[in-house]
Amino acid sequence: MSPTTYYYVRPTDSLFVRGNLAFGDSGEHGNSQMPPPPSLFAGAFRSALLGQDVEHLSSFLSRGRCTDVALGQCLGSPDAPGTFRVTWLSLAGDPGGQAAPEPMAPLPADLLMLGRQFARLEPRAAANGVQSAGDLPLRATLVSAKQEKPRGGIFLRGKELAQHLQGQAIEPTHGIEASQLFQRDPRLGIGLNTDAHTAEEGQIYTTEGFAFSPQGTSAPTKFVSTGFLVGLQGVSDLMPRQGVLRLGGDGRSAHYRRVDVDLTGIGLGQIRGGGAAPAKGATNLPRFRLILQTPALFSQGWLPEGVTQRADGSYRLQGDGFTARLACAALGRREVVSGWDLFNWKPKSAQAAVPAGSVYWFDELTGDTGKLAAWLDAGLWPHNPDALQQSRRAEGFNRALLGAWN
Repeated sequence: MSPTTYYYVRPTDSLFVRGNLAFGDSGEHGNSQMPPPPSLFAGAFRSALLGQDVEHLSSFLSRGRCTDVALGQCLGSPDAPGTFRVTWLSLAGDPGGQAAPEPMAPLPADLLMLGRQFARLEPRAAANGVQSAGDLPLRATLVSAKQEKPRGGIFLRGKELAQHLQGQAIEPTHGIEASQLFQRDPRLGIGLNTDAHTAEEGQIYTTEGFAFSPQGTSAPTKFVSTGFLVGLQGVSDLMPRQGVLRLGGDGRSAHYRRVDVDLTGIGLGQIRGGGAAPAKGATNLPRFRLILQTPALFSQGWLPEGVTQRADGSYRLQGDGFTARLACAALGRREVVSGWDLFNWKPKSAQAAVPAGSVYWFDELTGDTGKLAAWLDAGLWPHNPDALQQSRRAEGFNRALLGAWN
């Protein structure tokens, strides 16, 4: 597996990232998506690689593959992607100077902010007399002394995300609001008659954009600029150290530069046994969490690849050299992932996706934990992915983080 190269991407204008809701009638509002899907940056960087040389771009458009050996190995073809792969995507803040940009992640599904305090969802057995849907043995249960509506739009810095993955408590003063990273920027649009080059009567609509690098943030969280942190594999030295990308639905410009970022503390949490001491003769088997870092496209809907229901009713993860039981899950609302195929000039197939931040708890882990880490590093994909799955894997979907279950 080639090393990951990180880039800090800073939009220079309002960014428009279309969602998948119907839009087009008079007076409608076009919703946008934030954070955007990783495919947005996969397309932007691959287009930038091709756009460096008109001959490379022409050969790819006519043959579906570059004649240049190194670039051809990186990008592959529309049906068989090469070594290019998005391995990390998050919002980021640049503190300026020699400091590296800080990754920012939305709250995982098992972490809520109630007022100014963080509260956790913990796997627990349903109380006697309580019925709930689902076949998993445990339910994600809110552990809180008071009832309060959770606050939305909260992001974690990289160090707080690492603490959460390690099962540590996060200080209540921590957490960054979305308004300190980006602000909504609605725009008014008017439909045009392409033949007469005049405005269409009644065709007025609004679209939602996002303005980055907001001003006036408080001193502890103030950044010189805000944007995205993108990790790429397979690009080697093909990508210049800095340049400009065409990003988003309207092709707005964004500046990128290569940065040295150490995410080893965020990568793999510690797998450990936990809970009460096991009964005599029993084994306290290791257990862990999987937290989706990007939306996931699973062939079984909400179930990760490799998880199947056994005859005894349990759900088991069977990998190459390891196995574990799926004990609990906390999932966000299902998303729809599609996109636009520039090579074939047609929409991509719409697929239901498990949203980023969804959490799966596994216990009874047996086998080689190194192989578990390798499977996670390659993305939560089947052993022999089909052409569509290979394409989506290159775009950065199905990325997950490994965390402790204390």
